[in-house]
Amino acid sequence: MSGGGESVKVAVRVRPFNQREKDRGAKCIIKMTGPTTYIQNPDTPNPKMFGFDYSYWSHDGFEDEDGVLVAKNDKYATQRKVFDNLGQGVLDNAFEGYNCSLFAYGQTGSGKSFSMVGYGKNRGIVPITCDELFQSIDRCSDGTKFEVTFSMLEIYNEQVRDLLTKDNPKGGLNVRQNPKLGLFYVEKLKKVAVGSYNEIERRMEEGTANRTVASTQMNATSSRAHTVVTITFDQITKNEAGQETKKSSSINLVDLAGSERADSTGATGDRLKEGANINKSLSALGNVISALADQSLGKKKVVVPYRDSALTKLLMSALGGNSKTIMIAALSPADINYDETLSTLRYADRAKKIKNKAVVNENPIDKLIRELREENERLKKAASGQLPEQSQAGMSPEEIRAQLLENQAQMENFDWDAKLAEVTNQIEDAQLSKAHGPVKMTVPHFVNLNEDPMLSGVIKHPIVEGKETIIGRKDADVMPDIILTGLSIQKQHASITFDNEEIVIKPATSGARIKVNGAPLTGERKLEHNDRVLLGSNHLYVFMNPLKPGLPEGTPETVDWDFAQKELAEQSGFSTQNSGMSKDQQLAQEQVLELLPMVTEVNAVSEELNKYRHFELVLISGGFQEDKDKGTKVMVQVKNLLNNNIWMWERGKFMNRRYMIQEMYQQYIDGDDSFKEIEQDKDPFFDPPEDVMLGTANVFLQSLSYLLDFDDRLAITDYKGLDTIFLTILVTPCHPNGRSLDEDSFIEDPAELLGQKYHFKV
Repeated sequence: MSGGGESVKVAVRVRPFNQREKDRGAKCIIKMTGPTTYIQNPDTPNPKMFGFDYSYWSHDGFEDEDGVLVAKNDKYATQRKVFDNLGQGVLDNAFEGYNCSLFAYGQTGSGKSFSMVGYGKNRGIVPITCDELFQSIDRCSDGTKFEVTFSMLEIYNEQVRDLLTKDNPKGGLNVRQNPKLGLFYVEKLKKVAVGSYNEIERRMEEGTANRTVASTQMNATSSRAHTVVTITFDQITKNEAGQETKKSSSINLVDLAGSERADSTGATGDRLKEGANINKSLSALGNVISALADQSLGKKKVVVPYRDSALTKLLMSALGGNSKTIMIAALSPADINYDETLSTLRYADRAKKIKNKAVVNENPIDKLIRELREENERLKKAASGQLPEQSQAGMSPEEIRAQLLENQAQMENFDWDAKLAEVTNQIEDAQLSKAHGPVKMTVPHFVNLNEDPMLSGVIKHPIVEGKETIIGRKDADVMPDIILTGLSIQKQHASITFDNEEIVIKPATSGARIKVNGAPLTGERKLEHNDRVLLGSNHLYVFMNPLKPGLPEGTPETVDWDFAQKELAEQSGFSTQNSGMSKDQQLAQEQVLELLPMVTEVNAVSEELNKYRHFELVLISGGFQEDKDKGTKVMVQVKNLLNNNIWMWERGKFMNRRYMIQEMYQQYIDGDDSFKEIEQDKDPFFDPPEDVMLGTANVFLQSLSYLLDFDDRLAITDYKGLDTIFLTILVTPCHPNGRSLDEDSFIEDPAELLGQKYHFKV
């Protein structure tokens, strides 16, 4: 402790290469020595150095023992080692009555979720902490009563969703501020009493399933959402006078959204760059961390902008407040991700300067209840106008109503036993138990794939033998067997038959969008084990057939999101070969794989909302750009289908517009027609007409050096190398007044023109 506060603990962890990076022959740019991390710029000799509380090397030095990653040497940091250093401290502080927060930061795919939640048998900090919490409770024998509640929410595009319920209000839950304490809370967030680790595990599976179902309505949103798990841990003891005292701790476990690639954060050049909320929380968090770091360094009059986003409001205590806080920054080891990894290290370096002032939360229960009742009486009087205006703390009637409900909920929380009994007696959601969770199936079935490995394998749809299985929307005339929602899903979308050990899929409606192993499906097709099936724009599945588990040639034993996206890209005409590629080419390939599903999604929205725009991913070679030395550039071509106008959007601009288009589509599926009245210049599908480069042509002017005319019909070649238009051009040497030269004015040696004035007309 120094300067009246305790610094935020910061750890960094580097993951192994993923399969794409291995295929590419990526080079590792991270080195670690003790708590020090070094990052090597592939283009310069001198590495940059950063010091943290912990630097975890998880890049190599491990082996897989029955699905568990086990260290082969002392350098490798296992999941258990990370918990022992970070999670155990959270647990110890919670038992002492401190609020605790642990949040993970890093670019998409850097390994945040692995550290926080883990995969399979490799449990992360969150499940180990929850398990150890109840083990510690079971070991206590001093008569202390323990009460634990669990909540799980997601923040996406500034909207807060409760992940423990399927029914969230349009626009998400409201974030309110308690006028007395100044802290923010989520109104009507479900807080469930839990009596064991198994109950928490079930609730986390429920929340993950709800995340997965929501993410399929809009492709790959999960990587852009923040997930916050809060465990409220109360210890109730009696003093010598028999008075009950409650020691409370809130444990916040935050998996932050993936930070954007450096070239896309600003959506440079987009007139609507202020329109999207998608980056708001992360940029606001960066501003809060910077302000708190300045404050800790003694700078005066620093305003900390907690109110700038939903995330920073909810993390107000965790950052610069009453909490013991830990940050774990996830690092990509690959040279292609140097800029993003350096940005993550700088972010973490700022965070370690923050100081918090954590205090033990301990109060007599009678006093807490009395204060809540008194506060409610005061609020009721304020609501009925019985208090003078200056006594109402500037609260609106809506805020007074919300605070009354929150206070009432807190008083009900004191009857924890009743809440636990109510939860224990609840019947599990039948659909959830049927379609979600770690159920081992012995019949042919579909398993979902998601960009976020945490959300892959969560949804399973069995195929029943001897009957036709229909996939479609819930508003179909006859209820389908498998119900899907989202873009490009027809009322009756696909039909699957299972007879004589053969499973056959076909479109149930003409024009239904189905792809099998990347190729469009127009008729019947027999499904094989590990086939990849894309339904509509977003529903990507692997077909599993335990009855015939043999693998077709060229199919890996485990199919993941990356493999399926590479396959879709190849079928769309993009190369995914890795050998002999430059760094620029590797980056372009990464962007193609990233953007292709987004382009598919935006085209589907355009069609559904009758926007008459078609989006196409294009590769612009260096020769087609103003700077000829630049490598291949990935852009999105936008075409107005009504007048054939064309625009070229930079990657950052397209991603910015995509988030706004998602907001518009969300309004549409919520039944909110206000998007139809949007002003044209605020419509993310609209851009005013602009000059577009149609193509280039080579003009060889050698004949002019002999004072001869150049007269030719030239093909204008577009970025694809196709001839788009033809241009007839005549370049004629002439006198200064424009009069043509005589026919016999040509020369035999161009050297005769050296030092002479030369005039020509086009």
